[in-house]
Amino acid sequence: MPHIRFYVLLLFTTAFFGNTFASGAGAITSAPSGINPPTLRGYIREMPAIRLDNDFSNPSFTNLLHNRLNLRWDPAANFRLAIEVRNRLLYNELFRDFPQYSDILGRDEGLVDMSWVWLSDGAWIGHTMADRLYADWRAENWHVRVGRQRINWGINLVSNPNDLFNTYSFFDFDYEERPGSDAIRIQHYPGDLSVIQLAVSPARNSRETVAAGLLNIHVRNYDFQALAGYFRNRLAIGTGWAGSIGGAGFKGEATWFYDLEEENGTDRGNLVAATGLDYMFGSGTFAVVEFLYNGGYGRREGDVFMITEALRPDNIMFSKYAVTLSAKHPFSPVLNGGISLMALPDIDAAFFMPRLDYSLARDLDLEFVGQIFAGGKNTIFEEAGSAFYLTFQYSF
Repeated sequence: MPHIRFYVLLLFTTAFFGNTFASGAGAITSAPSGINPPTLRGYIREMPAIRLDNDFSNPSFTNLLHNRLNLRWDPAANFRLAIEVRNRLLYNELFRDFPQYSDILGRDEGLVDMSWVWLSDGAWIGHTMADRLYADWRAENWHVRVGRQRINWGINLVSNPNDLFNTYSFFDFDYEERPGSDAIRIQHYPGDLSVIQLAVSPARNSRETVAAGLLNIHVRNYDFQALAGYFRNRLAIGTGWAGSIGGAGFKGEATWFYDLEEENGTDRGNLVAATGLDYMFGSGTFAVVEFLYNGGYGRREGDVFMITEALRPDNIMFSKYAVTLSAKHPFSPVLNGGISLMALPDIDAAFFMPRLDYSLARDLDLEFVGQIFAGGKNTIFEEAGSAFYLTFQYSF
């Protein structure tokens, strides 16, 4: 197919020039202090996979060619412009039976539509999206950023009910950069151990706007935060903390949501809370256990089509309760392994994800990831089945 060959050529050409451009930029020494020429970074990731039904039958082949481009420019000592784009070429025979998948993939919930499905042909979908596009200004104890950006207010490693602007899916391991929001964010640092943030993310439908304030303080070796704001026609009030107990990290966050307008047959308020412990063993193994209470589960019917879609912070999981165990271990300087297990007891479902990653060279990595969804009768878990991915990534 000519358009596919052209896109592959475009990706590798971009990677080549991006690497040359970045290397050349580093050699420029005549720029004034704090002023840097544009830099281009990114990666190309090839990810073939085998997918199976929930009874490990009916295998099918899928493939993803993923390219990311991160362009940044500091035209002044305290000013930055940035744009980050993800380009993906997907192959899956299921696309023939579900042509609406391309519409879902191309959906952009931001104020500005920066998502483009440039190929939808049977089992092939090509998609490009800018998930960062912002101007950033800093001066003394002020920091202002305008545009599509990531506003990360979450604390936990798995579930983040404090993350009003940018929730993400724990099951979407291929998107470590995570989504962005069209927003204005102002940060003020009144002291070395405190931060005040104000952020507004307007929406095309004003009822879907998110606007909130966050206060961070440090007290007796603990970081605390408190937030309050407007979340999609709901009041949101939350808190979170991060500290340690007996050498183990102790984190948690909770947000209470309340409908500003009453809906028949629906409770106006619900709480979402998560807490966990993490510990680094002497062997180098890093382990995490986290507990989630999702009080927003079942409030209203959702429209989630893919299990990798990011859910809202007021209904952050496909169940009311979840327990997650996760561990990572470095077997050698170039080989790392990990395993995650999530149990959702109220829907009788579980999720299992082993992974291994190996550094082939300085900029070339190989990774294996398995995802197994089990149980959850009449839920999206029952439909998800399992998949096994092999990833080759070249970074530039």
